[in-house]
Amino acid sequence: MKKNPPKGSGKIRNYIARNPLMGKGGAHVKAKSGKRFLNKQKMRKEVREWRGSRDTYSLVVAVRFILPLTLAGF
Repeated sequence: MKKNPPKGSGKIRNYIARNPLMGKGGAHVKAKSGKRFLNKQKMRKEVREWRGSRDTYSLVVAVRFILPLTLAGF
């Protein structure tokens, strides 16, 4: 039968890990401000794409309907 050494005696093996300030650490996660910034970037990109698609649509309408009318003399 093995004898276990007495706990709590002896020197601390990793004194840096036992530092109370180290308890504040944790997983590395994005800051809330970074998440907000990414959402803002995504929204702006979608708005640009939406506006771009509308501009092309208006150009298509102009070419299909307005241009033939002007060529016909109306």
